[in-house]
Parts: sequence; C-alpha cells; structure tokens
Amino acid sequence: MASDDSISPASAVITPQDIASMDAITDLKLSKDGSRVVYTIGPAFKSGDNKTSAIWVANTFAEDSAQQITSGEHRDYSPSFCPTSSEQIYFLSDRDEAGSSAHLFRLSTAGSHSDVQRSVASVVQLGDRQGVSSYSISPDGSFLAFILETKVLKKGEKEVIKVWRENKFYNTLQLVDLRDLSKSFRTLVSVDAHVTSFTWSPDSSSIAYRLMGHADLEAQVGLLPVDEMITSISSEESRSAFKYVRPPGSSTVWREQGDFVFLQKFQPSELSSVDTLWSWAQSLQNLSPVAAKYLAYGEINDLSRIVDLQRKSQYVVEVAENLITKFDVWDEDNKFGFTAFQTEVDYSTHNWDMVLTDDGKYVFVALKSSAVFGHLANIWSGTTEFRAKGVLSKKLSSHNPWLNSKVVPQAKPFYWKGSDDVALEGVISYPKGVDLKNRNLPTVIVAHGGPASRDTLGLEFGHSRWRPFLASYGYLVFSPNYRGGLGRGDSFAMAANGVGGIEWLDIETMIEAGISQGLVDPERIGIAGYSQGGFLAALGVTRPNNKFKVGVIGAGITDWGMLAATSDVPDIEATLGGGAPWKSGEPLYLKGSPIKDVKNVTAPLLLVHGNNDARVPLTQAISFVRGVEREAKPNITPQLVVYPREDHGFEETGNCEDVLQRVLEHVDKYLK
Repeated sequence: MASDDSISPASAVITPQDIASMDAITDLKLSKDGSRVVYTIGPAFKSGDNKTSAIWVANTFAEDSAQQITSGEHRDYSPSFCPTSSEQIYFLSDRDEAGSSAHLFRLSTAGSHSDVQRSVASVVQLGDRQGVSSYSISPDGSFLAFILETKVLKKGEKEVIKVWRENKFYNTLQLVDLRDLSKSFRTLVSVDAHVTSFTWSPDSSSIAYRLMGHADLEAQVGLLPVDEMITSISSEESRSAFKYVRPPGSSTVWREQGDFVFLQKFQPSELSSVDTLWSWAQSLQNLSPVAAKYLAYGEINDLSRIVDLQRKSQYVVEVAENLITKFDVWDEDNKFGFTAFQTEVDYSTHNWDMVLTDDGKYVFVALKSSAVFGHLANIWSGTTEFRAKGVLSKKLSSHNPWLNSKVVPQAKPFYWKGSDDVALEGVISYPKGVDLKNRNLPTVIVAHGGPASRDTLGLEFGHSRWRPFLASYGYLVFSPNYRGGLGRGDSFAMAANGVGGIEWLDIETMIEAGISQGLVDPERIGIAGYSQGGFLAALGVTRPNNKFKVGVIGAGITDWGMLAATSDVPDIEATLGGGAPWKSGEPLYLKGSPIKDVKNVTAPLLLVHGNNDARVPLTQAISFVRGVEREAKPNITPQLVVYPREDHGFEETGNCEDVLQRVLEHVDKYLK
C-alpha cells in the first residue's frame, strides 16, 4: 500500500477476519401495536458444523434498547409476536437437534432474562423427520397455521438411490389451536402437491394457499401456472380461487373487501421482467375468479416486497427507484395513498417492517447502513401519519461494534451517459480522506450480481461483496448499475436479455467517463465480480484488445448454454443467455458466452467457486480455465480455487476469510 496520511494504518484496516466474524441481522418483525420489534442476529458465517443465531427485542421508541432474549447456542430464527400480545413471541429453532429441521417454539418476554429462558416451550410435537418451513398466526391470535415438511433422510443418514424430483412426501398445511395447546395440530391440506405459501383471511376464518407440483427453486421462479386455493379452517373444505400464469413475486395480501393484492412481473410471461403491483377479486355471486389487474409501478421503478398493514385494508410496498428506496402505502380503495418513508441518496435500507396502530400511526423499522458515513447496518425506527413522510429517527441497536475502530472507505454516486445517451448511475468507493482529483488510484471494476439487483450507498461486506473491502486497501472501485438491474423499470431490466451487449457497453462507458474526468488511470484497471458480476468480469477479460491488468471471476457464468442445462434456475438463465441447448435453431446463447473468446485473455486470472454451487455449477469455472490454458496467447494459467461444502452463497468462516485474502493478494500483485 502506498504511503499516505489518509490511508489507514494496518491495525485499522478492515481485514478478512473482521468480515468473516461479523454478525448478520435478519427477520425484523414489529408487534401489532408498534411498541416492540423482534429480530434475529447471529454470525454471518459459521465456524463449526451448524449455524447459530439468537432472538433479540427492542423498544421501538427507545434508542439503544435492543436486548438479547435467547442464548444464541441454537439456530433460533423467524420470530414474530402474537397479534394480541407484545410479550408473546413465536419462533423457529433447531434446538431439538442441532442442524436438523426447524421446530416451532414460543416464549414470554415478561420477567427477567432467566424467566424468558425458562418460558421457552415447544408449540407442537413433531416427529424426528418432520420440520416447519414457515408459519403464520391468525389476525385474531386464536390459531397458528404452518407448512409441515417431511424429510426422506434425517441429518447424518447416508444418501440412497433416488429418482430425481420424485415426490415421496408433499409439504402440507397444518393448524394449531392456540387457545388450547393440549389439542394436537390437525391437517388442513394434504394433497399430491406442495403447499408453498399461505395467507390468512382478515376475519381469521379461512386460509388462501398455493399448490405446486415441486417445491424446488426451479418451479418457484419458472413459467408454470400456480393455483391459489381457499380453505375454511372449520370445514377444511377447499375450493379453487385463482390460477396465476406464473408464480407471483410475493405472498398474497387478503384484504377486508375480499380482494387480493400481490407482486407479479410487469410482463408476466417474461422471467426477467420487474415485479409490480397487481390484484384480483372474485365475483360475489358465484365466487368465480376475475382476471388479475395490473395496478402500478414498473415503468421507472420496481417493487421488491409487500406488507399487509392489517387495518383499514391498507398495505405498503417497497419501491426501488434509482439509488433510493421508498415505502408506499396503498389505501382501502386500492389507490396510492402516500409515501411513508424515502431514503436519502447517502444511505440505504433493507429488511424492514411496518404496522398501522389503533391511533392511526404508521410505525416502521429498517436496517439502515451508509457507505458514505461508514455505518454498518443497524436497526432504526420511525413513525409518521397518513400523507406525511416519516424519517428513521431512533437507532435501536449497535451491533458489530468492531467497525468503530476501523477506518472505513468512503463512497458516492457516479453519473454518466451510456453509448446510446441514456443517463446511468452507479457507485464509486475509495479510501477515506482521499481527494480523487489529486490522486491516481488503481481502479477495480466490481459489478453487482443478479442481474436483478443494484448498488446503492449502503455499506455491506461479505465473501462476495468486494467493493468496500478493496476500497479500504487503497483502490478506487467503480460499481455500475448496468442495464438488466433493478430500480429503473421494466425496459431497463429487459434490455440485457441476450447478455453480453448493452450491459457491457454501460460498463465500458463508465470506465471512459472515469478516465475523462481524471479519476481513472487507464493503465491500472482491473475487473472483479461474483455471480452475474463474475460473468461480467469473464466477459471483460475476453473482450478483444481489452486493457485489464488483472481479473477475478467469482462463481461467474462463462457458458450460458451449459448454465441453462445445469443451473437450479434454468428458465431464468435461458432467458438471460438468449436460449437453451434444447431449443432448435441457432445457439444464440453463445453470443454472450465468454468461453468462446478465451483467446483474448491476457490478464492474470483468479477464479473462486463453491464446490456445491447449484446456481452456477463449478463446471462453468473448470471449462473456462481449460479454454484459457489452451487458447490464450501468450500462455495464461489461471488459478481456480474450489471451496469445499459451499454453494453459491458461502457459509463457513474459514472459506470467507480465504476468498477475501486471495482476492486482495491477487489484485495487489498485478495492480499496485
């Protein structure tokens, strides 16, 4: 690292060990009265055989009020309050058998910490091969419904010969009477199909649920139609309510008026289309479903989540728009009501919840982080009233205090125009205190994955999030929000179908803008990325006459045809890549496949990949390395590092540390 007063001393640098040992906050859920929030926190990466996490609660209106209420020795997660009590909490846990299927528990937060620990009790008694995948308490607090999974094999049992995708056990819908837990749970739905999600009616008398032939990701994000059924909890009789043309992007919100709202693609038949707001209703005369109706969003923005406010038939949606996020409330007439909250451009939010209280207050909580000010995600709360925009005013938690002793890199938005004159935006990160106009830093292009994602001004670290990590070691990091990503509407997202075209030009023009502004030294540029970002890194180093001095390809796509045939989401990969091997005609997926252009590689390459990656199988990296070794001139020998037991997202502390250390050393060796 070059000497400079603005660059942190070694003791203040953010290390791979820091990142691998950090905590992750998830599962934020407010009590119905808005007074408390419950959430999960645990190590982001596991150091032993099993992941662990604890349940925490905080007073929504009191700063620094977060308190741990379970031990953290087990994997306790997915907590929620009983609708009738802000002290009764339900949650899932593997505490019956570490690392095994989750069972359902509850506790009371009344009394001392030891009282809370003693109050933990099992809600239902399950068999050793049974587990709960999700649950929901009825609005009146009287019942709890859950999806029951039955495993063919227990933890530790040897694999047996099986027929791929053969269904021996289907996920069923079960019901618990919380008024009398001495009663056994009973089956509401058990058919030759999987119950994949469900929603309570506002009056707690019925449940709408979805059925699919397979419960895997391929089915859940594909183009197959999905049935929405309705069952009465008293009669257990089911009827068909609606057929979606493809799986929706959210659970259904069942409103008091009897209609349903949900997230669906702006163009339902297009897998890469963005999520937008839709509704459907039933005829009051014969209960026959009416065609789904598009309501809003998708032209200049898109949605990522919908939350039922459970009062006055109102609900709230999360809107991604450019670099900001908004929470839009919709009213009882299915009309846009108001924006309850909107981020500023210098921070981001995620993992949020909102409730509407009896006195008309909108209470919301969110994880807030800032790459501008160097703040990692913590829980903040805010309140507002109808047609007033609220702010996150109270900081409830202070997790990951290790960052306080570190010198955190800075970030800011970057704007430029694409090759077709379209206005584009992204994020640049750099060492704290550096005047970019007076210092020529080595530059690394780090594109986000997805591509259905975006870079914002939040601060995130991880095994695949290299932007702030590399910036803390003296690099200028350019992260473009290229076409194909979120936050700009459907046309923007769909523009990258048949990859390797406009989205790459967006990256090239960002580099050119950086050079023209005097920020980027054209002789010291590298490229790195993970998943879709790994594909773009592979594409970059195979472009004719490219000037990249180093490349890092993390779980990157190199052959779109092979990916469509082997990924766990084949239909999405075929859509992005431009086709699949089983499609007749010209193999258009070769157009954007870096493997066909390996002869152009001149940069030293590091490839990192999980051995068990189902999204982007290891064969993508192996075939690319073989091609480079045989075709690149001068001879290039890429280094491929394979991480045991890891899927597309890494879980182990040691593997996370190793990835970050290798990425840093490789980039340092050829770019500093």
